[in-house]
Amino acid sequence: MIFLVIGLFVAVAVGAFLRQQSKSQTPPAEENSSETNPASLDLPDEESSDTDEGGFILSAKPVTAPDMASGATYSAHAPAGEESPYGISSEPKKKAQAQTNLLRWCGRAGNIQHESISIPGPVAYWSNGEPATPEPSCIDVTLPVAFPKPDDQLPAEGAESYANMTELQRGIYLTWLAGARIQPPLHMCYPTIWLYGIERRTMIDKLDLGVCIGEAFRLLPLLRWDALKDNLINFITWLAIKTWLPDEDLLGFCKRMNSVPEGLLDILLNSYANSMLPLPSAVAFTLMRTCEKLHRENEPRLSHSDELLQKFTPIYKELCKGGLILMKPQNNLKIDYKPTNPSIALGKKESEPVEVPDFFEDLGVFKQLVDSWEVFLLAAKPEEPPADLANISERPDLAGFLETLRPEGSELPLITTLEKLGNLMKFDTNARITGKERKAFVDTAQVEGWQIVPDLGISGREYTWNDNILFLELPQGTKLSQSYRVASFMLEFICASVAVDEDRVFEPLRQRMNNYFKLTDEDNIRLEAQKPLNLPTQYGPDYYGEFLCAWLSEDERKSVRNLALNIVSFIPEFANNPEVNSVLCEFLKLREEEEIPPEVMMKSPTELGNEVLKLMGLLFKSN
Repeated sequence: MIFLVIGLFVAVAVGAFLRQQSKSQTPPAEENSSETNPASLDLPDEESSDTDEGGFILSAKPVTAPDMASGATYSAHAPAGEESPYGISSEPKKKAQAQTNLLRWCGRAGNIQHESISIPGPVAYWSNGEPATPEPSCIDVTLPVAFPKPDDQLPAEGAESYANMTELQRGIYLTWLAGARIQPPLHMCYPTIWLYGIERRTMIDKLDLGVCIGEAFRLLPLLRWDALKDNLINFITWLAIKTWLPDEDLLGFCKRMNSVPEGLLDILLNSYANSMLPLPSAVAFTLMRTCEKLHRENEPRLSHSDELLQKFTPIYKELCKGGLILMKPQNNLKIDYKPTNPSIALGKKESEPVEVPDFFEDLGVFKQLVDSWEVFLLAAKPEEPPADLANISERPDLAGFLETLRPEGSELPLITTLEKLGNLMKFDTNARITGKERKAFVDTAQVEGWQIVPDLGISGREYTWNDNILFLELPQGTKLSQSYRVASFMLEFICASVAVDEDRVFEPLRQRMNNYFKLTDEDNIRLEAQKPLNLPTQYGPDYYGEFLCAWLSEDERKSVRNLALNIVSFIPEFANNPEVNSVLCEFLKLREEEEIPPEVMMKSPTELGNEVLKLMGLLFKSN
């Protein structure tokens, strides 16, 4: 028994001695380490790290630069080596070296604060100093920036990276990013450098594939450089196949293009193959309109329009006996993508080719569909221009007129004045504009494939020769819906009433119109394009109040006020702001009520929209 006690005593003593030795060999922690080095990272414990067979990934939420740089946290097992976007060792048991120049990602939910400008959701990389990982798209927040002024001469040259940009180029680029990338970029280098970033995010980090493809979709219509546009389409095609983009998103994207790569069409058709269900008319219409292999020589190319789709549907269903039934082909088509980002080295794998069923190896399966398309083209032949325009011997050279307005190499919206257009058409611009002249403007533009904004067909609205007008492309045969025309007017009226002068306010207002009116994708593109006329507005709010008061009763004007108030209530600076109601009541000559009746604000957006559509639709003359 005594030997057992002695043994226990010795074991305890040895254990205590070893623990003491371990403590004495551990270096003391640095005091105030977070203050001496703001970029020190608090890494998660090994047990709490998220693992995967492919390695460890960035685990931080979006951060704000540069104020939040010290709060960024990354996984201890972030990708290592020269290709690492984070510059952190991948060894789990070694503490990361403190660095201030990590390559960080700021996605759609984050924002970058750079000097006096805030960039919401840039979907780009940034760093607080030259990044350890070379990346041409990285926004180094320590580099100087000069934001453009109205009288600045904008640079005509480009740059290969953000770091190589001049101060003014950086200012132009950051301003474009801060505007949510919804304006056509001024130079090819800006979208190219931004694309470098999403290439790295998807191909090296293998993260945010859905976000990046969505942002690439939004950028595509703004590009006027064919080489860059083709490359972006190839990137979207590869990424869409890799993510198997949902049918509705893919179809919505294809509608915006006059020519769609086979890979995208293969994905679109794959969902219906072997289902024994007929190909939906919208898919069949998009396929025939955009597929190069199914087009015949000298066949007209059509842009998407709901009116043309309605004409195509009955012809398609009749000649294809209810719709085309597709079977999945035996062979696949390989799609790969070579990144343009010079800092990406993918090695032997290149872009990891993806495969889709090759529906176009045998074009015979589409014979019935091709035949129905030929019948449709004959039925959809554009109507002859109005007789009074068709017989004009000296028809105005509208195409040449518009070409002179467009800056060389630019696809910016074409803005001019009614006076310049009147002089072209040899009208007396010293007299008051007549309804007949306005109709001639609209008819001439439509024959040439253009729409004039603002709407020149609003009864009771006063137009002057000094008014600015915007020309938007309008495919032959397209008729603008009453929903679009009322939504366009309400957007214009609201921007004037609450003095909207920033993109960040205009864009959510524009998007809100979809909640109240039935708008197509083309309608939304038109509403977005009218921004140059609304920021700032060329008319005061009392201008709208005068003719609305002349044409609408007090109760009807209340409906307009209620709709406008409901729309702006979703903008933070206008929410629960009693001054907004006061302003609207003043312009619409309404007695200001202490509070809006609860039953009014309980109405759904669709109810409010239909109410205004019904009463304001009468103000728009059909054209």
